[in-house]
Amino acid sequence: MKDKVVGTIGFRYRETIARPSAESVRRLSDYSSCNISDGMHKMYTMDGGIRPISPVKKICGPAVTVRISLGDNLMLHKALGLVKPGDVLVVDAQGSTAFSACGGIMMLRMARLGVQGIVVDGAVRDIEDIREIGLPVYARGLSPQGGGKAGPGEINFPVACGGVVVMPGDIILADGNGVVCVPQGEVDAVAAGVQAKLEKEKKSYAEIEAGQLVKGDIDKILKEKLG
Repeated sequence: MKDKVVGTIGFRYRETIARPSAESVRRLSDYSSCNISDGMHKMYTMDGGIRPISPVKKICGPAVTVRISLGDNLMLHKALGLVKPGDVLVVDAQGSTAFSACGGIMMLRMARLGVQGIVVDGAVRDIEDIREIGLPVYARGLSPQGGGKAGPGEINFPVACGGVVVMPGDIILADGNGVVCVPQGEVDAVAAGVQAKLEKEKKSYAEIEAGQLVKGDIDKILKEKLG
């Protein structure tokens, strides 16, 4: 049943979410996170604290959002029963690196379920296992301390990750440069913005090849600033 909510605030989850079309995901996957950030006028770009742990591999897919409490990952375990192949788990661990939101065993389960990767505003652990499993992991850092399983937490509600509000079903793209979130329904506008920026970059590359190594309009920009 669409949008069915199970439980009450603090211990609730949505069983299903509206996911973007495969074509929408494919269109964005052709670009880098830098391209998409430019196409969104630098909005919806997670801060640089969220970085690839291992391996550095591009992922692009719909967000399944999870909020967990400090030192606990109960609802992240539950989320593994709600994901679909191609999803990206986005975990709001409140930016805490005092404990790990998940480790090798959970990540192996994610990989076997077809999850593309996980983005954690917090820490993870078991770096050797992460490398062996090959699941792309983006997080604030590593912590050997694990979490309990008591809750509270929520799944498929809005979360905060890297300074960005992520809604379930938004498209997450992450690569070696960082992580961006494309709001669902904005794919056409973002793709158009990316293409416009890429056309401007073509001009810059042409100027460089022609021997113009200083930005051509820099003096004009400075003059306008100085008045």
